[in-house]
Amino acid sequence: MDHVQSSWKEDTVLGQLHNSVDNVTFAVGQALTNPSDRAIQNAEDMIERANRSVKMALESRGELEPISQLQEQLRQSVEKFNTIQ
Repeated sequence: MDHVQSSWKEDTVLGQLHNSVDNVTFAVGQALTNPSDRAIQNAEDMIERANRSVKMALESRGELEPISQLQEQLRQSVEKFNTIQ
């Protein structure tokens, strides 16, 4: 794999992870604002997807600073979500 492909793949992995974490932040915000069964389930689903994305990013790219930052953002969102459970 050449450098361009490697860089593109890394950007794609980080982009998907970033989107997953953003989705969690949004879903948790919605669940905190309106803790309906549907909003809570949506947040749980988004958290599960983001956790898988973090795992895949760590496996494919290793411990990169952007991944660590997104992992920390996800952890904070999960902590907030846990306050409504």
